[in-house]
Amino acid sequence: MDEDTKRYLSLTIVCFIGILLFTGLIVGGVYYYRELNVKNFQITIKDLSEEQKCLHICGFQWDGSYLENYKFCCEKCDRISERLNEN
Repeated sequence: MDEDTKRYLSLTIVCFIGILLFTGLIVGGVYYYRELNVKNFQITIKDLSEEQKCLHICGFQWDGSYLENYKFCCEKCDRISERLNEN
């Protein structure tokens, strides 16, 4: 192999490794962010009552963009808490 081919091959390998590292950093960051979200959510609802947990989940699931769905979710939480109080 001549000198230009070696230089081209090494540059290609370095670029490929750089792309892999960059992609790995992005994927790792997204994964870590989601893990933190789940952990924070679990810590937040740990000490709440069942009705409060239900309402908290409704707030995360329907965060203002779907008001009718949020109201429906809250009504379901009320029905669940009524059933728990009857027993």
